[in-house]
Amino acid sequence: MPEEYRVRGSSISSKFEFVRDRFGSEAELLLKDDFAERERLFPILDSSWYPFELYEEINRAIAERFFDGKLSDLVEVGSYSAEKVLTSVYKAFAEGKDFVGFLLRAALLHERFYSQSQMDVTLGEDGASAEILLHDAPTYSEADLHIAAGFYAGAAKLLGLTSFRHEHTLREDGAHFELRWD
Repeated sequence: MPEEYRVRGSSISSKFEFVRDRFGSEAELLLKDDFAERERLFPILDSSWYPFELYEEINRAIAERFFDGKLSDLVEVGSYSAEKVLTSVYKAFAEGKDFVGFLLRAALLHERFYSQSQMDVTLGEDGASAEILLHDAPTYSEADLHIAAGFYAGAAKLLGLTSFRHEHTLREDGAHFELRWD
């Protein structure tokens, strides 16, 4: 039987923190109420593994409840996550205001949060672009890809880049992110 695809609890708890910080404590409680029927979900343990499907449901619930169903607005959630983790627990990944260095170390972060997925980074020869390929996951989610794009954008901003653009596409071999900056 194949291993279940899972994410770390911190990936889930950060979504509730985002809602609380952006929309208030009442909004967080309402979102938690949506998932209150889940046996043993709360409290969420940051270092535990949770089903990817649950993570996906929470992300979609955030889009529905707070962004009129627009999954693309979840980039804001990813940007928030980047600022939170790269200024606290994982601040070593953002040392030196070096975005290229961050990208080269980001695969380690990715593998800590997803039970089955790899991340490859290819830097552009121009020194101001990169391609990220996420592969070997059993499934990809549009909501999660917008959050990932927001995470890269949030990291870029935190590391001092003023002009940052990103696009992503889902292909047979995985999720591709095209990043560009000045």
